[in-house]
Amino acid sequence: MSTAERLADPADPASWPAHLDAVATAPGNHRVLYEDDMIRVVSVSVAPGETEPVHHHRWPSVFVIDRLVKLRDFDGEGREIPLPIPDHFELPLVVRLPPQPAHKVRNEDVSAFHGTRIEFKQGFPTA
Repeated sequence: MSTAERLADPADPASWPAHLDAVATAPGNHRVLYEDDMIRVVSVSVAPGETEPVHHHRWPSVFVIDRLVKLRDFDGEGREIPLPIPDHFELPLVVRLPPQPAHKVRNEDVSAFHGTRIEFKQGFPTA
């Protein structure tokens, strides 16, 4: 059974299995810096040449990237998916992201990737 098939409903992040949560399945890449009922702040790093384990991010987030390198992103089936990186930017790069189903990132550079993801457990604030 594929990773995508293990997701109860790919369109419903609440149904995604807890064991594929980024912090649970890829703790070497995702370290919780802070967590409460509203948010979880996660330090994300990927070493040169490393590919993360397949994982998901069930909550929408703001991702603050302070070290960007050559990365490739793959869905749970291994198909490459585009990264939401603009053509022109300055660091830190701040990207607003919806929940992300099962995927894995591969660092194809000689330097480490690092960013901080702020996950909004109750959705993005409206005001």
